[in-house]
Amino acid sequence: MLRHFETIDLVTQEKLLANGYSISQIQQELSLPGSEFFSHFANDINELLEKVLQYPYQKSTGINGNHIIETELPKVEYPCGIGTKAVVTINEISKEQQDQIFYEKNRNFSLAHLLVEDFPISNQCTLILKPIPEGYTFITAFSGESAMPIPDYKMTNAQFEACKLFWYKHVFLKMK
Repeated sequence: MLRHFETIDLVTQEKLLANGYSISQIQQELSLPGSEFFSHFANDINELLEKVLQYPYQKSTGINGNHIIETELPKVEYPCGIGTKAVVTINEISKEQQDQIFYEKNRNFSLAHLLVEDFPISNQCTLILKPIPEGYTFITAFSGESAMPIPDYKMTNAQFEACKLFWYKHVFLKMK
């Protein structure tokens, strides 16, 4: 989840260090490419949930049974957005950019990538929760629209094909 924050607060860092993570591991996770919440919006999961869940949201169930909560935070309150998004549909980028797409492994599956100067800004947020008997386990959250899981050969054939079709139409953005 650290990959989806620009920075973390000192309390979160101390908790991670107390749980056996090193400063270099924390920094490595923070530096991974992907959609990120701006630090002025949220620096940890609790702050993120506190802000996001005060607004109306849509809830759906993903192909793997996880609950997907999506919301758009008001531009009046967040005129500069809540974060960036690093996944867009191929139709959202220009023909010139489409010609610059390259493929590389992302979690063991070859996906479309594009180098960009800046990530698009978003006011949308997606939370992924796994239902458990006692309630839910927090899986992840990111700024931007909901996305399908990256195809994994451990999935059922139907799940794998649905995810593959989704990613065939989407591209990961990476900073130049």
